[in-house]
Amino acid sequence: MRCAAIWAVCVLLSLLSGGRVPLAAEHPAQLVQLPEPVGLGRLLTPPEGPQAALVIVLPDALGEDGRSEAYVDSLLARGIATLVLGLGEDLEARPSSVDPAASPQAAAVALAWAEEAGFDAAATGLLGFGLGGRAILAADRGVPGVALYPGCSRLLLPTRAPALVVQGEEQAQDCAALVGHPGVTLRELRGAGHAWDAPGAIWPSPGPVLPDPDGGAPLRARADLDVTLAAAEAVADWFAAVLVTAQQSAAR
Repeated sequence: MRCAAIWAVCVLLSLLSGGRVPLAAEHPAQLVQLPEPVGLGRLLTPPEGPQAALVIVLPDALGEDGRSEAYVDSLLARGIATLVLGLGEDLEARPSSVDPAASPQAAAVALAWAEEAGFDAAATGLLGFGLGGRAILAADRGVPGVALYPGCSRLLLPTRAPALVVQGEEQAQDCAALVGHPGVTLRELRGAGHAWDAPGAIWPSPGPVLPDPDGGAPLRARADLDVTLAAAEAVADWFAAVLVTAQQSAAR
């Protein structure tokens, strides 16, 4: 089962990061069933519950594979809840190999579910890996979003809310066009390739071959645990500044 594999990834990441038990392990996760095309999601909330800010996490093309764990842990440390999509269970037969949770439609469904569940729409954001990153930018749902290694070629950019695009320096072709776009911040990670947070970071391997988010030839992931942890902290800091600060200001 995919959930078991994801838990194994989480445990191994904790061992490689010095044996620290992830914060996510200290808080029970809740599995929630969302309408199609989302299906099963994993909700993890800090003690604040629905009063917390929320980040909805969209997977890469092949679904959730454990890449989200470092980001979930960093977000939780800042009091931010997460809803991870792409678990791949309890869904009808899929028409293709692309996970339907990595789509703008999935982002819209998850945002509607979050509002119905009591989360503050003004303190909700989107995080996407690869194809999921392109999806959250294209969705342009009026909420802050972070796209991890979406590829910069033919990238649709949002116009209604701030966005952060994080791209490996060695895969940053065409990214210069993003500089100066209103509301969009580009962050290139020095020395990083594609999908630095892929599961290859937990064992000696060249990393898996993954679909190109832009639809080109498959790309070899270059897993790097140090880059993954740094990226997770940077992403969590960005969401904390955008979501939590706005939430606190609105409460005054």
